[in-house]
Amino acid sequence: MKSSSQRLLIGLWCVLVLLLGSSGAFGLFGIPGPAQVALSILIIAATLWISEAVPLFVTSFSVLFMSLVWLAPEINAAVLLQPTFGLTAVTNADFLSPFFSNIILLFLGGFVISAALHEYRLDEQLAGLILKQTGRSVPRLMIGVMGVTAFLSMWLSNTATAAMMLALVLPIVGSLPAGDASRKAIVLSIPFAANIGGLGTPIGSPPNAIGMKYMRDAGVAPSFLEWMAIGVPGVIVLLGFAWLLLLIFYRGSKELEPARNRSDDYFEMTPGAWVVLAGSVVTALGWMTGGLTGVASGTVGLVPLLLFFGTRTISSKLFRTLPWDVLFLMGGGLCLGECVAASGLADWIVTRLPIGGATPYVIMVVFGTVAVVMSCIMSNTATANLIMPIALGLEQVDALDPILVGIAFSCSLAMALPISTPPNAMAFSSGELSVKDLLIPGTIVTFVGIATAYTAGYWWWGIMGIR
Repeated sequence: MKSSSQRLLIGLWCVLVLLLGSSGAFGLFGIPGPAQVALSILIIAATLWISEAVPLFVTSFSVLFMSLVWLAPEINAAVLLQPTFGLTAVTNADFLSPFFSNIILLFLGGFVISAALHEYRLDEQLAGLILKQTGRSVPRLMIGVMGVTAFLSMWLSNTATAAMMLALVLPIVGSLPAGDASRKAIVLSIPFAANIGGLGTPIGSPPNAIGMKYMRDAGVAPSFLEWMAIGVPGVIVLLGFAWLLLLIFYRGSKELEPARNRSDDYFEMTPGAWVVLAGSVVTALGWMTGGLTGVASGTVGLVPLLLFFGTRTISSKLFRTLPWDVLFLMGGGLCLGECVAASGLADWIVTRLPIGGATPYVIMVVFGTVAVVMSCIMSNTATANLIMPIALGLEQVDALDPILVGIAFSCSLAMALPISTPPNAMAFSSGELSVKDLLIPGTIVTFVGIATAYTAGYWWWGIMGIR
């Protein structure tokens, strides 16, 4: 909880940033008008999200408000006055649509499944199955859950994986005393594993798929198995590091408390429970086969909502208790990404990188570092789409594949904030975490991940023929 003096200082800082952006002061650095506005919005949003001076969803709505009343007119005025500047006109829908986008619908579907499983105590039964395999040791439980989460994230949406695994693990977390540090460790293990697991295959994360597309266009794309050969070792190493880090950071109970787990109580599979189980399985299969069927993951996420509420399997009262604040938090992150892209700020940053005459390795490190910073505050998919074409167009580059792989990995490894990745936001919705809980270990895992990729990873890629 911030004190009044802290809130005042944060408020004054935000006002100062507003004045700097309005006065054109950022133009001293050569930043064009619309990009100056976007930079102001970015600084204010980052300040409020990190400090938690106001509720996180309020910051998201602040981003939307400033986008509509400040940035959009600025962009459209610049398009009229300087049509050759490279910007395109925007509408309010460009900034509103992230709040009801495909990823938000996927989130909503995950929340509905989690609520329905809990309503019928199916989550407790599934959690009991996990405990039978891992025992009641917290470290063993965490490594088992992280391994399953990372493996699933290699083949289906890491957001969908995080949603399903959190639904299974939260009842186990509830068996620990309130305030026990191990609760945070178990919850954090899922987004970290989901983010890391996405590195393992070309389809494990959108940046991987984007990188493969550009490498294929350039004729340097590795095969599916070659990508796994360069990605899976890194996944194993980073999973082990994240597991140890969480155990060190959050030293709580080492054993779960049997008395608090009700999975052995009397349980009956009612017709409603069968509907929930069948609907959840169908939804999970839809997420797994989305690449084959062409049905978007957000569309699949509507299935449990329509089925469970439409058949009155769960009541509409439950709908009102869903964590809507997290949906708006993620919408604000996506909206901020739209601000950075539409204003030209992202292009301005990337095209001014000091890479003249640099070697492919240096270019990879520079672009990858920018990618990981940008991905912490905007969609990693949007970041990959912004940076990779620029890297592809560099004339001095004679080894594109390690650069594009490095950018893809950097985008996927950014996990410092709740808005950095959907799995982070999913975990944050559990109510077990604060921004600080994600910020410190998330930043460490991100730093170690990209450092490993740029050193041992780069050496290993060369052995496997990637450069």
